[in-house]
Formats: sequence, C-alpha cells, structure tokens
Amino acid sequence: MSQTKTTRAFRTISEAGDELDLQPHVLRFWESKFSQIKPIKRGGGRRFYRPEDIEFIRGIKKLLHDEKHSIKDVQKLIQKKGAARVVDLGRSLEKAAREKPVAETDLLPKRIKSVETSASQPRIRMPVLRPRKVDSEPAPATVPEPTPPTVATPVAPAFQPTPPPAPIAAKTAEPSHVDRLALEDALRRLQSLKVKLADFRKSV
Repeated sequence: MSQTKTTRAFRTISEAGDELDLQPHVLRFWESKFSQIKPIKRGGGRRFYRPEDIEFIRGIKKLLHDEKHSIKDVQKLIQKKGAARVVDLGRSLEKAAREKPVAETDLLPKRIKSVETSASQPRIRMPVLRPRKVDSEPAPATVPEPTPPTVATPVAPAFQPTPPPAPIAAKTAEPSHVDRLALEDALRRLQSLKVKLADFRKSV
C-alpha cells in the first residue's frame, strides 16, 4: 500500500503547482525573484519544495494576486518585516482553507433549524368533535298561534287648496225715501244755479 503524503512532506514542482493552483513556470519565476524560496534539487534538476516553501509561496500569491501588490513592494516588505511574516500569512491561509468536519459545519440556516426544533417537540392532540346523534322520531308539530286582525289605519286626505270665493255681483239697491228727497233737493238747487248763471252771463 502506498502511504499518503502528509502536510509536512516534500512536494515536486507539479504537486506544488496543483496545491497552490499555479503553473510550474510561475514557481520558477518567483524562485528567481525571492531568494527565500529554496527547493531541494536532486538529480536531473528535479525540485522538491519543503513545507516552508509551500507556505511562503502561498503568502506571496496572496500579496501579488489577491492584494495586487507589485513584486518590488513585496520584496521591500520582506526586507522590512522578514520572510517569517509571509510564511505566517501563508500558514494562516492554509489553515483557513482546511475543510471542517461535517459535525462542525453549520449547513442548515436558522429558519430550517427552527422548523426542525418545532417538529421534534411533541404535538398536542386536539379533541375530536363527533356529530351528535339525532333522534329518528319526528318532533311534535307546533300549532301556529292565530294572527290578530290588522286594523287599517285611516289615511289623512291629501291637502287641497280652498278655491277663492266667487265675486259677489254688485246689487243696485233702490234709494230710500230720505235719499230720494235729498236727491230732489240737490236737483232743484242745481237748476237754480243754472238760471242764475244764465242771468249773470246776460248781464255781462
């Protein structure tokens, strides 16, 4: 049986490229730019990368590809803070990328959890309501009470305007005896005035 390589085993350039998702020529190029990458070279020019090399290259990849730093900026950073800082960065990335056990992985959202929790609790059984039995015997017939006669309410007649009274024809009353005497006396005075007026006109 072939023994599986652990995380502390050496890697060939192809194995390192597969693990870091990098092409072999990129690894050779970074090896020429960063002296801290020191793979062990065996016969035939084969390279074997140490675990420290893998972690350092992983940190370099984070700075160059993800954070978009230039090679010169990364070289200055290494000179200022040391290569161990980049190794620690790569080691933390590798640790974060490890798969968690299924028991530690929270795959269910909270809403589904709440449904499962409520489903696991015992359900309260509701009482079953059954229809009541109806007696087959018919109910006794009830005699309707006599309805009292309705009395018609008198309706007041509609208001009609009273027609105006007919004009009374003027009656010519016959003059009484006193009135007749007064009229005759007035007539005589008028005739007397006419005679006097005629005499006056003649004298003028």
